[in-house]
Amino acid sequence: MRPQSDVRWVFELRAEGCSQSEVARRTGVSRSQVRGWLAVGLEAVLHSPMRERAAVTGGENGVLCRASRCPFIASVDAHAYAYLLGQYLGDGMLTPDPRGVFRLRISLCDAYPEIKAECVKAIRDVMPANSVCAIPRRGCTEVVSYSKHWICLIPQHAPGRKHLRPIVLEPWQERIALDRHPRQLLRGLIHSDGCRVINWVMGRDQDGPKRYTYPRYLFSNESDDIRGIFVEACRRVGAECRANRRNSISVARRDSVRLLDAFIGPKS
Repeated sequence: MRPQSDVRWVFELRAEGCSQSEVARRTGVSRSQVRGWLAVGLEAVLHSPMRERAAVTGGENGVLCRASRCPFIASVDAHAYAYLLGQYLGDGMLTPDPRGVFRLRISLCDAYPEIKAECVKAIRDVMPANSVCAIPRRGCTEVVSYSKHWICLIPQHAPGRKHLRPIVLEPWQERIALDRHPRQLLRGLIHSDGCRVINWVMGRDQDGPKRYTYPRYLFSNESDDIRGIFVEACRRVGAECRANRRNSISVARRDSVRLLDAFIGPKS
């Protein structure tokens, strides 16, 4: 049975004017399934008897889970979750495995061991009963954790690349990551798809040309939605930002850089 995120994606693409064939191609859902879902409507599909029964089975460690009332959401370490969400939005993915288990995978550059350690700790704080393993890759390490509840905690999962599909935070995610812990969200976003760099410009003083340097933060992501989440998090903490390229956001004003330095700083 396809996850709810796939069902919603089908109806979102249809609402955007995509043909049924195009919806099927982009989501990986069969055309007959797309046709059947569209015929009965979104709410009827999401609340079908089969889906309702499946939602309360397959819990792990004896816990019954209904995605909208997952006990892991209610008890999640909010501080760690906000950081982990930022890491996922940048360099993470969920992969479905057999029997309803999902594999969280986050790629971390080996040049920054402290960031790797922080991400591993965040995963363990969010999912304390589950193990975390590290798989070496060329120049990076893939940190992996398995759980049936990752799909509850990260409902943005869907087939395809993030920048080719909508990425919208659930209300409970907004309360955690934007209302309560926007600094941790920004830290995770910068640690995954951002950097702190030293820019330079040529100016003049009374002695002639002079080179000036200043720090700034950059966040680059192909997804308009994810960049929008970054901009909103900056607004929540009082940092000014602007688009400096098609796929990049810059924080360059002195006060805003100083603000981010207080809880992010250079990568290490």
